[in-house]
Amino acid sequence: MKNMVRILIITLLIGITGLIAVAQNEFKPNIDFKGSRIAIGYLDSQNDGSYPDGSFQMPDAKLRFNWNTTPDVTVVTRMSLKNATFDSLDYFYLDYKNFFSQLAPKLKDSPFNPTLRIGRIKVDIGEETFADNPVEGVVASNSAGIVAGYDEGLQLFQNLHKDNLGVPVKWSLSFFNGNSGTGADNEGAKAMNFKLGVNPISELYVSGSYYKTGELGVADAEVTYAGLKARPTNATQWTRTIQEIDLRYDFQPGKENRLNPGAPAFSDSKAFVRTAYGKFADNGKDTVKPIVQVVDREGKYYFVEGCYNATEKLYLAARQSNIEFDKNTVFASLNSVNANKYSRMSIGAGYRMSSNTHLKIEQATNTEKIPTGAVKAENNQYSLLITVKF
Repeated sequence: MKNMVRILIITLLIGITGLIAVAQNEFKPNIDFKGSRIAIGYLDSQNDGSYPDGSFQMPDAKLRFNWNTTPDVTVVTRMSLKNATFDSLDYFYLDYKNFFSQLAPKLKDSPFNPTLRIGRIKVDIGEETFADNPVEGVVASNSAGIVAGYDEGLQLFQNLHKDNLGVPVKWSLSFFNGNSGTGADNEGAKAMNFKLGVNPISELYVSGSYYKTGELGVADAEVTYAGLKARPTNATQWTRTIQEIDLRYDFQPGKENRLNPGAPAFSDSKAFVRTAYGKFADNGKDTVKPIVQVVDREGKYYFVEGCYNATEKLYLAARQSNIEFDKNTVFASLNSVNANKYSRMSIGAGYRMSSNTHLKIEQATNTEKIPTGAVKAENNQYSLLITVKF
């Protein structure tokens, strides 16, 4: 079975190479930097936070290269340069539009003509994951239960117009290595992710996501919630499952595509409200003698966020978010604090100095439920940033 999968993948890659070579003669390759961004400014926190003495920081910096090799093929590489230090290439993938219609021309205008994406990509789970940075978010911090992760794999995704199904719909289906580490593969079952979004009326967008890993052994998970990636205590085999529902409602929406509304801080609606509710489960067992009991982790998270464009220049924003385990006896590292429950209230404002340059201010207040006898973390944070998006 494994050899058959390998043969199919090799055949697929050979087909991609051949199609690119044919199209190359009809198109002059070019490169652009769209999707690059930077946030720089002053951050201050209480004693247990990341910036206890206050400091000038570059908390987010991405340099993205979009290599447009043919009309349908783009290779994307993105460098992470937080605090002017090269961290990694968090994006390194190839997009091939109309790949399947090249093989079967009848699919060109059919309900099935997805784009093929292969390489190291961001896992398409939830909506906040694509604005989990101080540049694109309406406030500088993320929600308490932020779900995010990059992994190597293959993804099919497609937007369907209203004429196809009666309402605008988008979907994605992805398969990944699942376990943590660039290029790492524990040769276990792969991770799978599916997402479906719909725009039933012009003001409303709704999506649902489902993510499940195979057996991770003792490896960390690639997709984290509240920063937690490690296995349950004593587990030698474990799996992670995450489910999420997202809603966004725009008041007096502008010209944005409601199916793909873009970065919240750049919304052209008069105001919007969005919310997410998710459930997660980390199920593990010990297979090495002497067998030790493993306490599984299950819980839920949510956030409610609002943004109001008071003028063309000034916007006000707030977010309440929460994550917690279902059992009071379970504690793990949530946002770097050993807790059973973690909540965050973020209040901020932004001023558009230009179409792509914003001045942002935020106060984030954190509260946690910690083990008896532990010292409560003092980790509230304050931010004053200049952000730029290219």
